[in-house]
Amino acid sequence: MEPQHPSDLAQQEAAARDYKPQLEGPLVGEKRPSTVITEEYAKADPIYVTKTMALPQTYSHYRPIQGDGNCGWRAIAFAYFETLVRCGDMTQVQGELARLTSLNTFIENVGGHNSWLFEDMVAETFELFNEIIAAMANGRDAMPLVTDRFNNVEASQSIVYHQRLLASSWLKGNYAQYEPWITGGVEHYIQDTIMPIDREIDHIGVVLLHDVLLKPANIVLEIAYLDRSDGMEVNVHRMPDEANGQDPATLGPIVYLLYRPGHYDILYRDSVIQPPPMPPAPTSLQIHRATSLTHPPEIESTIPSLQDYSTVDMSALAMIPGFAPADMSPLGSPPAAPSPMTDPYAPSPQSPWIPQPFSDSLAAPPPPPRPSPSQQQPTTPMTVHPLRFSKYNFPDLVETSTFPEPSFTTNTFKNSHFNVAHYNNMNFQPEMYRPEAEEEIPHGRGSGRKRSSEHCAVIKKESRG
Repeated sequence: MEPQHPSDLAQQEAAARDYKPQLEGPLVGEKRPSTVITEEYAKADPIYVTKTMALPQTYSHYRPIQGDGNCGWRAIAFAYFETLVRCGDMTQVQGELARLTSLNTFIENVGGHNSWLFEDMVAETFELFNEIIAAMANGRDAMPLVTDRFNNVEASQSIVYHQRLLASSWLKGNYAQYEPWITGGVEHYIQDTIMPIDREIDHIGVVLLHDVLLKPANIVLEIAYLDRSDGMEVNVHRMPDEANGQDPATLGPIVYLLYRPGHYDILYRDSVIQPPPMPPAPTSLQIHRATSLTHPPEIESTIPSLQDYSTVDMSALAMIPGFAPADMSPLGSPPAAPSPMTDPYAPSPQSPWIPQPFSDSLAAPPPPPRPSPSQQQPTTPMTVHPLRFSKYNFPDLVETSTFPEPSFTTNTFKNSHFNVAHYNNMNFQPEMYRPEAEEEIPHGRGSGRKRSSEHCAVIKKESRG
């Protein structure tokens, strides 16, 4: 960036330093966007440009006050009435009218002003109070009344003069509080700074007017100073001092003023335009299918109780021949939900003597429709269990209707699946070895054998001659 010419800098500094408020138009203007102030200083000193560019981020609008030497007094008085109207509490307005009326005695006795000299001046203030109360009582907006009265030259000057009377009388009654900042005595300061018409308010006058007018009404005063001080934004000071640094939302009604050298305007921050929030990112579901296990599955260290299996859906076990989910557990757990494949597998009729290594198709015919729970008849105890138990350990659960073993046995038969002692037999019944039931079999040539009366497996013993 090229440095600016010295003459350009001088012109910018002079434009900011020699700012002259408007002397034409209404005494109290309409609200305007605060960006207008930014445009006014677009070619001013870079410090002012930076601060005025940041101003709209805090204060959305401003109201220009005519700079006729009474702008500070008029700005505070107008903002005071505007705040009362915006609060909408008619009781508070009536209370303020009574309080200011009582201060007439304070102005006369402490301030030393004759009542016959200021009665007409303060009457304009009290008439405005009464108009505001009447408008609130009728549900009308009172702000046009306030604006019209302050833009009337005679009424506006009378209200401003009333503010000067209040400030000068408060200074006399509380001089010890302000003495360190006043030179030349209280009378000299009042006659030289406060009471002259068209004499702009100074900082002491602002503090006095806040203490006598705004503070009793619980209204905070905030002043933004647009000057050449350090910083990227305007410096802000609040009255009373304990309001500085606090959240504005906790302070109640606040009057905002913008101070430029020798001039005051009214600021507003009730309609600050915030940047729109970013829309939330669209939520997308992503399904990742694992093609292999990269981490071994965790094994639970706690063993669940048997009751936890009562709610497990075991309908898939119906695909295994001989399993029925409703009756598979001898523990008496509640049956699972009905399944179209809950009937035990029933093999095709076959001859016990003709081997059929392959069974029929596993597809069972569809079961008959189940009756509703209210129509079900009590069933007889089950005598045939789908699981094959040993007749020696569970004699009551062993199917007894199977065909008996032939009286004659051969090695071929014993090694076939037709033998119930063969593990491939569907009615497999392991035989129990009983040594006491053994009987001697006639010895053959060079060997001997024993046969169990229950047709147990052949035990060969080789004789040693």
